[in-house]
Amino acid sequence: MDYRRREPRFEVNQRVTVTDLEKPGCVLPGMLANFSAKGIQLILDENLRPGAMVKVEWGGTILLGEIMYCTRQGLHFAAGLELEDALYETETLAIMAESGAATHPEAPLDPAFASISRKPD
Repeated sequence: MDYRRREPRFEVNQRVTVTDLEKPGCVLPGMLANFSAKGIQLILDENLRPGAMVKVEWGGTILLGEIMYCTRQGLHFAAGLELEDALYETETLAIMAESGAATHPEAPLDPAFASISRKPD
């Protein structure tokens, strides 16, 4: 059987922080090895259980997903993550939240949302 991916996979070497959302305090350093539209491969020093929900962070990016596999490769583990959700430019969102622009009642609405009425606090 000839197996071919539907989406291209892009090689990267990006340091990341991986948090197992099902185990409080379980935060692991890792390496983002490659990515496609629907998933990423992580290189980790510890094994993660297939089915575990994790958060992957670097810079201003947060990815959420499910570990599909985690296999030993030499001294490390290669883990496949199926992406569930992604947030980009989180530093910008944090600045907006701190300044009150994101929640201030008098902040101007984007015209695309003008038909939505604001609910009082």
